[in-house]
This record gives sequence, structure tokens and C-alpha cells, in this order.
Amino acid sequence: MLLDQTMNIFEKVVQEIKEADQEKRNHFTSIAIDLLNVSTEALKTSPEFREAFAVVHAEFFKYPECRITISEAQAAFTKYQKPNN
Repeated sequence: MLLDQTMNIFEKVVQEIKEADQEKRNHFTSIAIDLLNVSTEALKTSPEFREAFAVVHAEFFKYPECRITISEAQAAFTKYQKPNN
């Protein structure tokens, strides 16, 4: 029951974000960036977080649906490793 209620709340929040004006969407983006910064700091300081992060990403690489994303990431990495002409 609690899970269903929580999922319903998340669905409503996501819908509100989709329909929000640009100022509110910018605020949401700011919050998301803050969460990413917290996660980056956790990667630097927490072996447990790094391990969990690695497990999720290792799992991602196992599935054929991810091949396009992986190929695009490899191409971008290669492109930006080349010296500027």
C-alpha cells in the first residue's frame, strides 16, 4: 500500500515537472545538479558507494540494448581524446 502511494506521488511529481514553466524546470534542474554533485562527492569518499556504482554500471554493460549507448560513449571519448587541430 505504501509503495503504491509513493509511486503515485512520484508519477504526479514527474508529470508536474513535465508541465511546469521554465522557471520551475530550471529549479528542478538545479536540484538534480546538486544531487549529482553529492553523488560525485560520495564516489570520492565512500568505497561502499563506489562499489555499488560499479556494480550497477557493470550490470548495464551486460545487455544488448545498451550497445548503441556504449558505442556512442566510446565514440565521444575517442573524439575528445584527440588533440585539437
